Amino acid sequence: MDTILILYITLALLHLSLRAEGLNRLGSLVKVLLMPTLMVYVLKNGAQPFLLISLSFATLGDYFLTDSSRKPYFILGMVSFALAHLLYSAHLLLRPLQWPRLLIGALLMLIPMTYLLLLLKTSPVKLRYALYGLNLFIMTALCFGSGSPLASLGALAFIISDGMIGMEALHRRRFSVITEMAVYILAQLLLVLGFVNL
Repeated sequence: MDTILILYITLALLHLSLRAEGLNRLGSLVKVLLMPTLMVYVLKNGAQPFLLISLSFATLGDYFLTDSSRKPYFILGMVSFALAHLLYSAHLLLRPLQWPRLLIGALLMLIPMTYLLLLLKTSPVKLRYALYGLNLFIMTALCFGSGSPLASLGALAFIISDGMIGMEALHRRRFSVITEMAVYILAQLLLVLGFVNL
């Protein structure tokens, strides 16, 4: 296995362990090192500007969400990840897409999009979450269209991770931070592996 990927997995396990032990500040410091590690991996495999900028925004998102209890930080984290998803989509749009797979992905995304809109029916932040969800679902459909199973799985994992955070923000259900982060870490790894190999 690639040395950089081993470092990423090591940092991920360290972060999850620190959070599990309640060492949140130290865990947050390790968390902010994760996406830069993937950036090094992308650089090693041929500089791809949209991926690098996307991971930069994801790093910002990780930083802001280390204190997501403060509303401005949560919103900044959300904006950072929305920009990261847009750049992932731009990266995919520059490559050949398999239209039948893209159509299948788009149809599949109607399920979580419909569920999101039903959840947001009475929410005062309906537009914000709906736009974020639409952005993520478009990126996921494009991952399907790319023909990369790894990228497609990564995008689906991102939906699960963000879905857990969204459910908490809407006071629907609380999930373990460890579970959320584990799924997010896996999502980013699969996405980058998929994109690099397109």
